[in-house]
Amino acid sequence: MLSTRLLYIIAVVVAGTVGSLLVMQLWGARSLVWTTPATASLQTKLGWNTLSGRPPVLVGHRGEKAFMPEHSRASYWQAALEGADYIEPDLALTRDGHLVVNHNEWLGENTNVADIPSLSHLRTNKTWLDNGRSISVTNEWFIKDMTLAQIKQLRIRQDPEFAWRPQHFNDMFSVLTFEEYLQLVRNLTIDVGRPFGVIPELKSPKFYNDGRSYSRYFEDRAILTLSHYEWANVSVEVNRSAHADLKLQPLRALPGGVTLGPAAWQSFDLDTAEYLSAHTSNVPVVALVETLPWAFTPGGLDKLAKFAAIVSPWKDFFVAGAENVLRSINVTWDSEEIESLGGFIPPYKFAAEAHSRNLSISPYTFYDSHQPMAYLCQKDASLGAFCPTDKQAEFFYFFSLGVDYMFVENIVEARLLQEKYANRVGD
Repeated sequence: MLSTRLLYIIAVVVAGTVGSLLVMQLWGARSLVWTTPATASLQTKLGWNTLSGRPPVLVGHRGEKAFMPEHSRASYWQAALEGADYIEPDLALTRDGHLVVNHNEWLGENTNVADIPSLSHLRTNKTWLDNGRSISVTNEWFIKDMTLAQIKQLRIRQDPEFAWRPQHFNDMFSVLTFEEYLQLVRNLTIDVGRPFGVIPELKSPKFYNDGRSYSRYFEDRAILTLSHYEWANVSVEVNRSAHADLKLQPLRALPGGVTLGPAAWQSFDLDTAEYLSAHTSNVPVVALVETLPWAFTPGGLDKLAKFAAIVSPWKDFFVAGAENVLRSINVTWDSEEIESLGGFIPPYKFAAEAHSRNLSISPYTFYDSHQPMAYLCQKDASLGAFCPTDKQAEFFYFFSLGVDYMFVENIVEARLLQEKYANRVGD
């Protein structure tokens, strides 16, 4: 019988080769040369409406979760082989201070933790504030309650909600540390022959900093790790003495002529985003603003531009508009405050308003075609002057707006649509 490791290698090589061949057909023989966010085949005479004038940067959302369990080693490999420009990890913090990669603060939905009797006593309920909103999760295993050794017993699974995603890679891959992710991306840069951007999101910083020796423990731990792996310059000193226990592996030297891709931070917590911006001046910050009404006003963009380089809203803000989206997620606002900031920006003008302040735009998430697009207008046609009916209509609309980055799943599909749009524009 073939070993699990060999099955993994075969699966990744076969699936990745198909994706890579499609991408290389699009990109041509020089496709593996880093020309973020795409190659010359997409640089039409008419250009793009992005801030840079180049095609949008494609960010592999949690790697390539359309095919592989999210945030797994295979998901990151798949994203690289399919030609992602950036590969995204979400960061969490264990009880014993290790940074690990997982989207949720809990583990029951995407791992086999429920099948491990020795961890059953860790199942609990928690409530915390996230950007002013109360989050309550019951009957779950939380990363902050577990040691790294306990988490390393787990194996990652596809979320069972998405039954159309391949399930045969379940229980093959362990949860990665942030360090293992960075080592992997450095190795991919060497093995695949082009750099990849890293774009870690710090999940719920106040939740993870609660009970630590100081209020920026999580942020500083991430900064020191990213700096060690040569993606970040520490421009304002952090509390190194509190992290004397942080033991990082010696670097594997990059071969001559090999350079790392860019880096960016993400956070929904704008206090954290501003802190990261101040302490790592060479790493731009993505401000995630889904629940912040003021961020969708001219005055709000002025405020964000003081520390962020990229503004990242949920994609429906560009279709249904701020008022409709905020209502749908039960976020209220002070009308007088919004008016004083210039009022809500119409959805079709938001990208241009951001660009006028030298802010890039990065909507999320553009799903694989098997998954519903999840726009409000698909349930109520009155919620949006334009409502995408298929994947091509969706992508072409956002390309026309000039979005600079896109968090995507099924990267090959996204790249094909990008090429198709480029050819259309160039006709």
